[in-house]
Amino acid sequence: METFDLGIAWDNESDNEFVNDLNAYVLKKGIKPYLIHVYNFLSSLKDITDSQLTFHCFFDRSSDDSYTFGGLADFLKKKGINFINHLDNVKNSIDKFKIHSMFISHGLSVPKTVFLKPQEEKQIIEAKIQHVSVPYMLKPAFGSYGDGTVLSINSLNDALRLVGDAKDKSYFAQEEVIAINLENKPAWFKVLYCFGEIILLRWHPVIREYEMLSLRQIYRLGLHEIWPITKKIKQACKLDFFSTDIAMKEKGKFLVVDYVNDRPDMRKKSKFKDVLPDEIVDKIINSIVSFIKTNKKRWFAER
Repeated sequence: METFDLGIAWDNESDNEFVNDLNAYVLKKGIKPYLIHVYNFLSSLKDITDSQLTFHCFFDRSSDDSYTFGGLADFLKKKGINFINHLDNVKNSIDKFKIHSMFISHGLSVPKTVFLKPQEEKQIIEAKIQHVSVPYMLKPAFGSYGDGTVLSINSLNDALRLVGDAKDKSYFAQEEVIAINLENKPAWFKVLYCFGEIILLRWHPVIREYEMLSLRQIYRLGLHEIWPITKKIKQACKLDFFSTDIAMKEKGKFLVVDYVNDRPDMRKKSKFKDVLPDEIVDKIINSIVSFIKTNKKRWFAER
């Protein structure tokens, strides 16, 4: 049997550069990687099944509903392989009802939210939606955030139509958050967590651009409170690597919007528009490699 330190699976072309950069850096650091993509999925699965191939740790970047990769993570979990973002925690994070309950139990502030099921009667949906103000966001209650998001629903009829059209799909309606202005910019922030490291970026929800923040800016604007909030999010979701959106609705009052994304977009600004600065992606890659290096000997001893 051949054992690799890190297995990486991905099925989205937008991840190509991130996976290639991660692969190059782990090789440079003496870590043995194995990449699984569409072209070698079946042969890799056969080798894993035949106990010819295994991993100390596995990083699954494939889509939630991937036809090709579906079931791979469950299969590897049964073999006792370590994960970057354990499968059980990923399943909890993409179930918005579960993660909402976890956030509330950990004392995290979230926008007003109600969950809607297509089989519910019109009167019940109407009563629930009255809890949130118009306009509001209507989003799928299962899946990584951003998938199928409908913005600014302005009427009950629109919500009833969308929920009614999706016979087997649940939604949640969430109040639309308008962040206050800080220095003439929306107080909306994208936070990345990766193995204990917290990276805070300003993000504009309209033009969708990121801005790096210095430590001095973070303290001057009172944003240091986001660090303990992010630690609470980590305690709730138990993910090793995630992103979240945090907005300041009132001075000193933060709301966690959209819960967590277990597969943050890792494209670089030098190649694409409206994505992360290159140095942030490189920082994430370095954190992942440091985690693998730190645990490599322990994993080897445990097998």
